[in-house]
Amino acid sequence: MKHLALAFYWHMHQPYYYNPLTKRSIMPWVRMHAMMGYFDLISLLDEFPAVRQTFNYVPSLLKQIEEYTSGKIRDVFLEHTAKPASELSPEEKQFILWNFFMVNWDTRLMRYPRYKELLYKRGTTIAESSVPDVVGRFTERDLRDLQVWFNLAWFGFMACARYPELREMKKRGSGFTEDDKARILEIQGDILKRIIPLHRDAARRGQIELTTSPFYHPIMPLLYDTDFARRAMPEVPLPDRYRYPADVEAQLSAAVGYHERLFGQKPVGLWPPEGSVCPEIVPLVAKQGVRWMASDEEVLFRSLRSRDRFSVLYKPYRVEHGGASIAMVFRDRDLSDRIGFRYLYNDGKSASADFLLKLAELSNTVSAHDALVSVILDGENPWQAYPDGGEGFLRRLYEELSKGSFASTVQIGRYLDEHPPSELIHNLHSGSWIDSNYGVWIGDEEDNEAWNLLGRARRVVRRAEESPQRRKNLDAAREELYAAEGSDWFWWYGDRFSTDNDPVFDELFRTHLKNMYLLLGEEPPDVLDTPIINRGRVSIAHEPKAFLKPAIDGRESSYYEWVDAGEYRAAHSDTTMCKTEAFIKAIYYGFDERTLYVRIDPLKRDELRRDTDYRIHLHFTEPRECRISFSLNPEKVMHPKFELRHREASGCYGRRVSYGTIAMDKIIELAIPFRVLGFKKRQEVCFYLQVKSGTLELERHPHGGYISFTVPAEDFELERWTAL
Repeated sequence: MKHLALAFYWHMHQPYYYNPLTKRSIMPWVRMHAMMGYFDLISLLDEFPAVRQTFNYVPSLLKQIEEYTSGKIRDVFLEHTAKPASELSPEEKQFILWNFFMVNWDTRLMRYPRYKELLYKRGTTIAESSVPDVVGRFTERDLRDLQVWFNLAWFGFMACARYPELREMKKRGSGFTEDDKARILEIQGDILKRIIPLHRDAARRGQIELTTSPFYHPIMPLLYDTDFARRAMPEVPLPDRYRYPADVEAQLSAAVGYHERLFGQKPVGLWPPEGSVCPEIVPLVAKQGVRWMASDEEVLFRSLRSRDRFSVLYKPYRVEHGGASIAMVFRDRDLSDRIGFRYLYNDGKSASADFLLKLAELSNTVSAHDALVSVILDGENPWQAYPDGGEGFLRRLYEELSKGSFASTVQIGRYLDEHPPSELIHNLHSGSWIDSNYGVWIGDEEDNEAWNLLGRARRVVRRAEESPQRRKNLDAAREELYAAEGSDWFWWYGDRFSTDNDPVFDELFRTHLKNMYLLLGEEPPDVLDTPIINRGRVSIAHEPKAFLKPAIDGRESSYYEWVDAGEYRAAHSDTTMCKTEAFIKAIYYGFDERTLYVRIDPLKRDELRRDTDYRIHLHFTEPRECRISFSLNPEKVMHPKFELRHREASGCYGRRVSYGTIAMDKIIELAIPFRVLGFKKRQEVCFYLQVKSGTLELERHPHGGYISFTVPAEDFELERWTAL
């Protein structure tokens, strides 16, 4: 039986949820995972000083932890938790009822009778649009208990051990007070403040090694050149070519500098996001002083053209390209996936016994003495699915490994110092840990659309870089672009992976790009207001049935005036974002042969704040981009006008042209000649409506997609009559 060197490599990362323009984070996952995965794994090591491990923390995650502890970040979920249950508005109650059951139901909800009772009261298969209908079922006590349980369920086993009141609250189960809630938030803040110092201290005493990834977790080979995707997928449809090696270098350099500031030394190791590698990134990684990186076993097998795992997998290699070289290790997929996906269904004793058995089998099979077994996996997500948060498995495993009978835990960097790689990989395979290609992040229609939007934005940054007059806010704009280059947004596009939060990730990607344009003083393209997922026609109540000719007077003069129009009914619970105001009730649209007519039914227009300029924007995306805008404020109804601007070939909007064919009273009515819009007969028209205050979007209809119709020809009514 040979002795094994066992390298646990925990990868921790979250995308950048914070919007610097609104100063809010719209997702709570940095805060929630800190209560479980980040705190549990590092704190447990205090009890097992003989266990050595390697941790990878992505800078975009660490940055948000720092921003939480400094008070810069308050996420939307935190705000909805902190507000007293007695003061919640109807919209805030809806937000809580839709979002505060986002835990693993089997392990984090159903085991607690009160939390389960609240779920059943809301309904387990309810649609988001139906949430307003159930708000009345919930008392103030119910809502406060739900505020507490969502946060309480995310605490891991080490947090519950350190803060006994958490165990007491779980045991009590219901009847929580505002003081209970305040204490939970206080504990969350305390844990967040401990995360970075705990890792720094463990690194200083030599128990762990800390490594990094490019700052915002991009797929480096695709940033270098999206055409690299064809190396493993020759037939894949690709977006317009995105080729910016400088961005790879910038994200690597920023990561190394940030890591050094935070932990006092530069990282010597790197996890390429999603294990995605290609030969061209080797010189860029080596240039930063990084000595090793890791990827998946399948990348190794394809690089060597050998699948003899027992003779090739369990040792380090040196990879060379462009005159640079770097060491590499490759994950044992089976052992890594057992922890990440399989053991969660088993008790800790049997799971740890199985893992040790697999190690013993390896020690009898591998060809090299002191073989390196790399167990590399997500360090934050698996533990939600373990009934005990992984405590039983990890404790039993660490107890046995501390004995060091046939396997000793090692840090990857230190192992490489003592066992320098002697074998060379001449042609590193271009791929990731998923299917040995980049198919999750490119090739699907939605992925490619996102890459094209990213490329369009990147060209704007390049023009600003080349023009001294446009360099104001350039660094901040670049930062938003780099955040949009992260892998997470592309992960959720396409059909392969999906969650209820897909629209939020889509919105975050487009928000980072919009922020980039705004920081450079440019108008963001209208297309960034249209979700990439579900991009298409939306369900409307009625299609236009016949020509119409309404009087543009701001009143519904007659029932028949708009009876043949198309009708879209606005929904006010179609997003996980909190809406505290609602502006639009319905949109009607119709036409005669020459003119488009639009009617907007507003809500509470006479109650709008007088010190804020609310504006409505009608965005036309097809057959050409143009925008109509006008003020919604009540004092501007006497002589209203709307402005029309077309987007020119340069990407900028042209001059404003004002028109007076608008009236605002009980309703808003507009008449816009197709001629001035530049639309021709039988062309398909796509549009949507926004309510904005300055650059801040307050409301959008439809929330996903657009309203669509065809510019009528003379025989429109005959065609409609025939169809009926």
